[in-house]
Amino acid sequence: MVLTIVVDLVAVASDYAEIGLLKRAIWGLTVTEAEALANDQRQAVVGLIQLLVFIFTVTSYLMWIHRAHRNLPSLGARGLRFTPGWAVGWFFVPIMNLFRPYQAVSEIWKASGPALSDGTSWKDIKTPPLIQWWWGFFILSNFVSGMAGRMAMSGGDSLGELLIVSWLFLAADGLEIVGALFALLVVKDIDLRQEDKFRALSPFSPPPGIEPRGY
Repeated sequence: MVLTIVVDLVAVASDYAEIGLLKRAIWGLTVTEAEALANDQRQAVVGLIQLLVFIFTVTSYLMWIHRAHRNLPSLGARGLRFTPGWAVGWFFVPIMNLFRPYQAVSEIWKASGPALSDGTSWKDIKTPPLIQWWWGFFILSNFVSGMAGRMAMSGGDSLGELLIVSWLFLAADGLEIVGALFALLVVKDIDLRQEDKFRALSPFSPPPGIEPRGY
């Protein structure tokens, strides 16, 4: 996630530089062929790095979701709606991936907490705003990025259209930075909740099947 944030910050700066170049061209100022070529090459390199980091980050994050959910039975959670496999699998099912992954991570957060003294089931706990914000920015950044990608692939090559696409990519990169920050907080919060519950259940030895810290 930290790597994603760093690369996206570089992408925002690169997008902003491209916007400046396009504005100069729209205003009738001189833009040399060398400047245009350098801009295209820079954007291509940044885009490739973003893609590689995205694949690495998504793979790591999905592995963490799978392992965090797999811990739940060992932490005493019963009546789980999802399995570790489907907590990950729903990310790849069209339409359902708009809300099922959010529900799965919400289940992980709720079931990772300590037992409530009043006997309230973990299922009745409200999903915290942290997870709602994470999922909201995740959906929004993907929507804006998809919109920019479709516009870029549609063949529009006027300076005005290119400027709109550049602004959309800049917005998508900025939203992804915020989403990555929230994702970091979600990981940290669930990790702490599971460790607290583990210590409450058995301060001396781990329950069978519990994953070690650091996944």
